Amino acid sequence: MEIVESILIEASPAAVFAIYADVARWPAWDPDTRAASIDGSFASGATGRLAPAKGFEVPMQFISVEPDRGFTVASRVLFSTMLFDHTLHPTGAGVVATHRVSFHGPCAWFLRHLVGRRVRHGLPVTMRRLKAFAEGRS
Repeated sequence: MEIVESILIEASPAAVFAIYADVARWPAWDPDTRAASIDGSFASGATGRLAPAKGFEVPMQFISVEPDRGFTVASRVLFSTMLFDHTLHPTGAGVVATHRVSFHGPCAWFLRHLVGRRVRHGLPVTMRRLKAFAEGRS
């Protein structure tokens, strides 16, 4: 199961990527994140922690980070992995941001049941807040 949401943001890919790179400020635009941190720079291979608004803090690893194009984070939970993919596609009107959440591994079914519904309902709100945050800064 994959949960996908996209939104057009009237800002440059660089402006939105700068928001992504400011990991400690993710809660400013993501209501489903209580706290986030990164150990070191916003780059592939970095590690950090994410505390969701509901639930327990989880480790995260930045699988790939491509400046002005997006990033992918993996969190290992219950012998399984939650992947959070964020991509930026430039358009004539700005950038289309797409967020994908998927669950993998032996307990993926349980994770989908435990957090999938919350993600499905929260992701559109997160995207609208990212848009407002980015357009307010541009």
